[in-house]
Amino acid sequence: MSSRLPAVLTGAGVIAGLVTTAWWWIVYSRQIDAGSLPIANALPCLARKTDVCSLAEALCAQTHLLDITRYSPAAFWLSVALLAAGLVLIGRRSPSKETQA
Repeated sequence: MSSRLPAVLTGAGVIAGLVTTAWWWIVYSRQIDAGSLPIANALPCLARKTDVCSLAEALCAQTHLLDITRYSPAAFWLSVALLAAGLVLIGRRSPSKETQA
């Protein structure tokens, strides 16, 4: 296993998480700001598609950055998986020779 793989996976997970959160915000921020979708109802949309999420996406008639109108929770779970894999690999690293002495 490459010694850089855990750091690469962890970094990719963090970056993917930030991109996913930005994507979620682009899709739902207008309804949140307008008061038509409380943040408490929008937060679950980050991790799963509920009826409220689908309704909010369908009813939003405003234009969004880059014309993004749909969000996929699969992106959130991909970022979680990358981050978890990186952290597990970091935790499984064998102790360095300096700490064994």
